[in-house]
Amino acid sequence: MRERVGGEVNHVVESLHDDVDINENNSAAPVHLADVAESAVDADVAVLETTRGILDQINAALERVGRGTFGKCETCGTAISAQRLDALPYAAQCAHCAKTAEPG
Repeated sequence: MRERVGGEVNHVVESLHDDVDINENNSAAPVHLADVAESAVDADVAVLETTRGILDQINAALERVGRGTFGKCETCGTAISAQRLDALPYAAQCAHCAKTAEPG
């Protein structure tokens, strides 16, 4: 899963580079993504942020495996259900604590 998501991050980064071709910049000023706020770039940035967040969660889950704490809720310490881990293998919280932590 980590390799797949990492590949998705790389693909989105390449897409961003294609959307924002720095060589097309005619001035000597550096180009920043915020300066070329096109809808395609905005969408790619949103996907990149989400995908990188998932990759961070996967890496954290792998660290929990190494520490021997994988499958235990980081909030309350109870076991995370097998169904939840099947659906979300990098879950750090049981369903109850995750729902309690949701905004709104």
